[in-house]
Order: sequence, then C-alpha cells, then structure tokens
Amino acid sequence: MYNFKFSTLTKGSTVFHAVRRRILLGEIPSGSPLVEQSLGREFNCSQGTVREALLRLQEDGLVERRGYRGTIVARTYVTEAIQMAKIRIGLEVEGIRQAALSFTTKDLENVENMLDKMEKAMAGGDQYAVSELDRLIHMTIFRASNLKALESILMRCTLHMHLFTFGSQETKDLRMSPTEAHKPIMQALAAQNPDQAAEAMRDHITQVIELWAPPLKSALD
Repeated sequence: MYNFKFSTLTKGSTVFHAVRRRILLGEIPSGSPLVEQSLGREFNCSQGTVREALLRLQEDGLVERRGYRGTIVARTYVTEAIQMAKIRIGLEVEGIRQAALSFTTKDLENVENMLDKMEKAMAGGDQYAVSELDRLIHMTIFRASNLKALESILMRCTLHMHLFTFGSQETKDLRMSPTEAHKPIMQALAAQNPDQAAEAMRDHITQVIELWAPPLKSALD
C-alpha cells in the first residue's frame, strides 16, 4: 500500500514521489531538465539518492536519462496517449472479465477501503494521492486476472494517461466521487458477472477520459 506521508518514506522514495507528483500534475513541463545537484540540495540528500529516484522514474517512462547530457521530463504525445488508452481499455476489459470469476468478498473489502482513502484524499485536495490510489485500485483488480506478464504494460499506460487526466490544467478543479465512479464496477465484481464487469470497466475508463481529458476523448473518437 502506498504511503503518501513523505516524512515516513526513505529519502530516495521521498525524492521519487515528490518529483513524480510534480510531473503527473503538470507542475514540471515535459522537456524540462532535472538536475541531480539541484534536487540533492532541495531534498538534502546525495546525488546517488537522487539518481536512484530518477532511475525509478525512468522505469515508469516519466523521464529520459541522456547520459552526460542529463535527465529531462519525458514527453507523451497525443498519438502515443491514444494508443495507450486503447491498450489500457483492452487490457482492463479482458482483465476484469477474468477477475470477476474469482473476486472474493475480501477482495471487494480491500478495494472499498482504497476507495474510502481516495475519497479522503480528494476531499483534502491531494490529487497525487488520488491518482496513486486510482492506479492501485485498477491494478488490484487487474492482478486478480492472473495476467502477470501484462501488469507492467498496464501500469505504464495508466501513468501516461494520467498525464492527460489528473495533470490537465483545464480540468484539474473538477470533482468526481471515486465511490460513485467505481460503483458499477464494484457491483459487477460482487455479482461475479464477467460481461457486466467488462462493460462497466469500459464505460468507466471512457467516462474518465471524457471528463478529465476532452481533447484525448475527441482524438479517440
């Protein structure tokens, strides 16, 4: 489970989450340089610790490390986001179709607990925590499908799509109740109905894109 109170994290994780928060929320524009020395001074840590955080961000595809030329924030183009959205929808629709057959009461309670934390994060205005918990909920459901080899692909897609949703400057003040947004999904999982679950997941992702990233939705259409 993610812990969003940076004071309880290791120094490397603190730098990682702090920089990732800024990238996902659009506070650091794509193409911006990330200087190890500057980050080290900001977080009072060594360049080795900063480098560790940047390597984790590179694994997420959020930064590009260019050797002696330094590190920059990666750019996700609309054409890439369109393909990622299509891949994500395909993976999650098939994933939840499989997961619905084995999702237990304990699994439902686990997701409901995360939804409650997501509600509190939204009420507190912590959009980064909202995005982290949203990814965690979707990955938790997907992992129940046992499609292990596809998990890293789905995580990369959700991260970059969030650059177009939670990081959107035009829609960042919009609010959507996480519990209500995921209600059809939860009902379908509780009923262990694969077809209903697949339809609910497809509708959910499409509606989120339409609300938070209208340009991406238009491009998908």
